[in-house]
Amino acid sequence: MTETQGSWQVGSDSQITLKTSRIGLFAIHAHAPVTDGVATIADGSVTLEFSVAIDQVTTGNPLLDPEVHALVHSGSDGRLVFRGEGGSLAELTGEATAGNISVPLELCASPTPGSGSMDVKLNGKTEFRDIHLPLPGMGHIKQVDVDIDGLLTLMRKTANT
Repeated sequence: MTETQGSWQVGSDSQITLKTSRIGLFAIHAHAPVTDGVATIADGSVTLEFSVAIDQVTTGNPLLDPEVHALVHSGSDGRLVFRGEGGSLAELTGEATAGNISVPLELCASPTPGSGSMDVKLNGKTEFRDIHLPLPGMGHIKQVDVDIDGLLTLMRKTANT
């Protein structure tokens, strides 16, 4: 058994960054906290599930943030959930779901084990096609690419957690 095997809980300091391709005149670069999640790692099998509070997303633009929040609440409860699995943390395949929208998502993870915890850097990419964005000047968009980066802090689960 390796030091990464076992059950893990996502720590509260975990964060996801989303960057979109150009949408009209601008691209969106946003940050959102990861609120909870679990990972199970065994020989040749990894499952990972985590929730992102997309209703708490910040773009750094105080004029854009309310519009993004309105967009998030128009189609979801404010949470994006990723569920994936793979043979190792290096490559996880699954879906990201927010409200009634689900997109396939492959994430690559690079773990850095510590004492009772493990930092996991994530990156991935997905695309949305033929979507309607109720943002000023947007309307119908043929395609939006989204790059995902993140840092999850996994804490080893104990009998009490």
